[in-house]
Formats: sequence, structure tokens, C-alpha cells
Amino acid sequence: MAVRYKRQYSLIIQDLVEALKHLEGYYRLIGFDDKGWNRLDEEQQYECLKTMSHDIIYGLGTEPIIEVGNGKVQYESQLAQIRVFDGDNCVHVVRLN
Repeated sequence: MAVRYKRQYSLIIQDLVEALKHLEGYYRLIGFDDKGWNRLDEEQQYECLKTMSHDIIYGLGTEPIIEVGNGKVQYESQLAQIRVFDGDNCVHVVRLN
């Protein structure tokens, strides 16, 4: 199964990057600790977030939920959206259509 979308992919990635910033410790998904992440400049952090967003979308094609930092990202195929949760609270919805 793959994540299906009709919306421009670059806009989906842009929205997911912004959504992931709401999750505490999101950078741990790619092996950074607080100190290492804070050493990166803003552009480097953005590029890492873009790469992480691509990987998450790819991963959601096989796993409906991916743990990210202290939250999770969930693919809702019937609703054509990706939901970003901080604990039990949905903090962002990325529309795929």
C-alpha cells in the first residue's frame, strides 16, 4: 500500500515539515539529541525536516502510524489526510487532496 495523494507533493512536504515542528523531540527520529540538533543552522534543520517528511510519507505506505519524538503521525487513507498527534491530541492535519 502506498500513500495516495492528488495534491502537489511539494506542498504536502511543506505542510508536514511545519506540522512536525509541533512535536517535542521530533529530531530524535533521525538520530539527533537536543545538543546536536541545536548545533545545526536553520537551513540545515529545514533540510533534515524535509528528508524526514519524505521518509515518513514513504513509511506510512506500509505502517499506518509512525512514532515521532513524543508524538505520532498517522495516515488516514479514507480521509486522504495525514494527522500529526502530540500525545492524544491531533495538532495538525495535512491534506492529501
